[in-house]
Amino acid sequence: MKKLTLLFVAFFALTLTSFAQNKPIYINIAFHKLKPGHTIEEAMAIEKRWKVIHEKRKSLGLIVAWAVYPIFNEYKSESVDFDYISCNASEDLNKITEFPADMGAALMKEDPSFYSILEETAKIQTIVRNKLTKVLDATGPSNDLNSIILFETMKTTQANYLAYIDFEKQVKAIHLDRIKAGNIQEWSFGQHLAPISYDGTGQFSTFTFFKDLSKLDFDATSIYINGAKKYMNLTPEQFTKKVNDLRETKQSVLLKYAVGTFN
Repeated sequence: MKKLTLLFVAFFALTLTSFAQNKPIYINIAFHKLKPGHTIEEAMAIEKRWKVIHEKRKSLGLIVAWAVYPIFNEYKSESVDFDYISCNASEDLNKITEFPADMGAALMKEDPSFYSILEETAKIQTIVRNKLTKVLDATGPSNDLNSIILFETMKTTQANYLAYIDFEKQVKAIHLDRIKAGNIQEWSFGQHLAPISYDGTGQFSTFTFFKDLSKLDFDATSIYINGAKKYMNLTPEQFTKKVNDLRETKQSVLLKYAVGTFN
């Protein structure tokens, strides 16, 4: 049963301080795919230039943070149709994607290379989709930029939508036990606000932070068994059935922080 851990692993360190203060945090997750002939190193180099722009947006109060997470060591399945994600976090849905014209003009005056950054970026990668997400629950931040991050998207039915949200909030207690046991560093759960769709990659995302790859093989079976009984009064079989009945994991991939407003 050692491998049961990965069956049950259900947003993201930048969100959690504000979330703990009961402020709503929204994340615009952009899914980036490299164009043929281009590398992740090229993409990260240009994202480092975008950092200047996003730091300016942060200083204006448009966002609280921005970060880029490439796939770790190319560990991805056939269902994963992107090479990295970028995340803009804000407390205001109306500002999360805002790029004021006067801000852009000032930046281009200061550094003329910004005139061509959109064109240069488009040569290297494309955004296959955006997900506007709200953080619904989280364990609290670990503040470790070296973490390996398991990012998953889940799909549920209309009938199970609210039940699945309630279930993940109950599972938070088990994730807190996993943190105490040294299995994971943090966990968060987000709801996709737009697009609102029951097809595609689903309506929810989770981020689970591990200190290193060895923690993926941590035997957390007893934590789940004890937690299912203690917090939900479920047997292991009932817990597993409930997981499978409520949702389907559509994408699962390991990520690593590369660049952002944290450093």
